[in-house]
Amino acid sequence: MSNPPSNDKRRHPRVEKRLRVRSDLREAVELETIDLSAGGLSCTAPVFLPLMTKMAVSLVLPANAGSVLPEERVVKGEAVVVRSEPPIPSKAEDASYRVALFFSRMDEADRDILQKYLKGLTGKSGKA
Repeated sequence: MSNPPSNDKRRHPRVEKRLRVRSDLREAVELETIDLSAGGLSCTAPVFLPLMTKMAVSLVLPANAGSVLPEERVVKGEAVVVRSEPPIPSKAEDASYRVALFFSRMDEADRDILQKYLKGLTGKSGKA
C-alpha cells in the first residue's frame, strides 16, 4: 500500500524531536523543540515572542547511538520568529506559546553538525 502524496512543501524535512534551545533575548529564555529541520524549528516558549523577533539560539544536540554524534554538541545560529500562536500575549501566568523559528544565519560548521544529527535520526541529509 502506498502513502498518499504529501502536501508539505518544506525545503527541509522536519524531524519530531524534543531538544533544549537557549536564546539570548532580553533575558535568557529556554525553549523546547517540537520539531526540527536544517532550515528551522517549531518550539514551545514560556513567553510571547512577536513575529520577526531576531535572536541568537543554541541547540543542544545529544549524542546518538549511531555514532553520528558520539558526544553532545551545541550548535549556534541566528533565528527569526515566523509564527507565534496564539498571536497575542496571554495574561495567564502559565501561558505557553507555539513558535516557529527560521534559521537566518548559521556558520557552515554548525549547519554541517545539525545536518549530520538529522541524518542520524532519519537516514536523510535534510539538504535541499
